[in-house]
Amino acid sequence: MFEAAAIAWHNGKLVEREQAAPSIASHSLHLGVGVFDGIMAYWNSDHYYIHRLEAHLDRLRHGSTQMGLEFSWSNHDLKLGLLSLLDEIPATDYYIRPIVYRAGSYLNFNDTMPVDVTILAVTIARNVDKPLTCHISSFERVSGRAIPVTWKICGTYVNSYLSRRAAEIDGFNDAILLDQEGRITEASAANIFFLQTDTVITPALTPNIFPGITRATLLDIAQALGVEVIERDVCPEELGNFDGAFLAATMMELKPLAAIDSYQYDSSNHLLFLRFLKEFREITQQ
Repeated sequence: MFEAAAIAWHNGKLVEREQAAPSIASHSLHLGVGVFDGIMAYWNSDHYYIHRLEAHLDRLRHGSTQMGLEFSWSNHDLKLGLLSLLDEIPATDYYIRPIVYRAGSYLNFNDTMPVDVTILAVTIARNVDKPLTCHISSFERVSGRAIPVTWKICGTYVNSYLSRRAAEIDGFNDAILLDQEGRITEASAANIFFLQTDTVITPALTPNIFPGITRATLLDIAQALGVEVIERDVCPEELGNFDGAFLAATMMELKPLAAIDSYQYDSSNHLLFLRFLKEFREITQQ
């Protein structure tokens, strides 16, 4: 689980995975100057369903351009590369990780250095039913005004790593991060939704909250089902008012929460969560 396939798509061709590795002197390695995305490829008996591929590739390109990591491959090129990679590896569910970086041995900052694009396929087991526990992290969510969180910059995810690691050390599965004003933003790498009877509440998007593609999918599902979704500021003091909660992200899919700190939830059996889960599974099993 979570092991990358032995081959990768790299700058237009399939190569052994380690041939796409950056130099030990690459400033992308040292400074986290790179942009990535995460895409699910679901193996459904005899074909792959790739969820919102164009939106993921658009996001990758936007972040790369904003970071000065422009590349010449079109979305069509990247799609063909991704499909050619899937054709060459065993058929199963994969988390696809395209990444844009500078592999060359230059520690200095220089926008003229070559940009590499690689697509990895990582095996992943789907386990959407197991509930998670979270705590409110002592690590503050990195400010989107300091480092734009919408670009999926490699270095930004140190914030996610530190908060998740601290949560696991304390016996939890994940962390809920607050912003500079003490508002709930998201988990270490997933958006959060709260359940209150027949209403869903989720933090309103601010520069400190990632506008996830799975989040957008759930908002579409809610509209189709006629479920009210309220996007607003949410504070930790409100956690006792909710009937349940769940996380949503590309790799994680939908995960019910059994607890946030001392607040206990039966999210796995909440009718709203089960409706969202059913609809999401139907989408990904096309």
